[in-house]
Amino acid sequence: MSDTKTPPEPRPRFWLPFGNLSQMVSALAATVALAFVAYQITQIEVNGRKANARQVYLSYSNASLRYPQYIRPDYAAIKADPLKFQQYKWYVSQMLFAYDEILSSVGDPSWLSSFEYELPPHIPLLCDLKRTDAAFFTQYEDNTNALIDAALKGKCPETAP
Repeated sequence: MSDTKTPPEPRPRFWLPFGNLSQMVSALAATVALAFVAYQITQIEVNGRKANARQVYLSYSNASLRYPQYIRPDYAAIKADPLKFQQYKWYVSQMLFAYDEILSSVGDPSWLSSFEYELPPHIPLLCDLKRTDAAFFTQYEDNTNALIDAALKGKCPETAP
């Protein structure tokens, strides 16, 4: 009988455990990198909306400088002049667009206070538009329309135009 021993099992190479570990580390690093990229994209979108809101508000502010008579309007006199009426309607529309964008993207309560401060002088126009041109309000976000409706509640006459 021959004394044959079965050869011992080969030992795994020393680098194999490190290879597996490096694969795990690479996968973890890739996951973290993807999460960071997703976060950066979200931040770019948020900052972009805020920048857009600032631009829209600056445009509205420029309109206020150009047409200061519409800040605290004499609605009866404006309504009597068709050109001034259209200018004023666009001025108020621009104000509502500015606050619509700001309130939906910035979310700062001080902007809501500004909106509530600037809206009352324009209630007569908004009441007339509710009666005669309800489609005017479809261009704004639901939350802005809810704020307008709350401001108009009990202030609009129920008579026909």
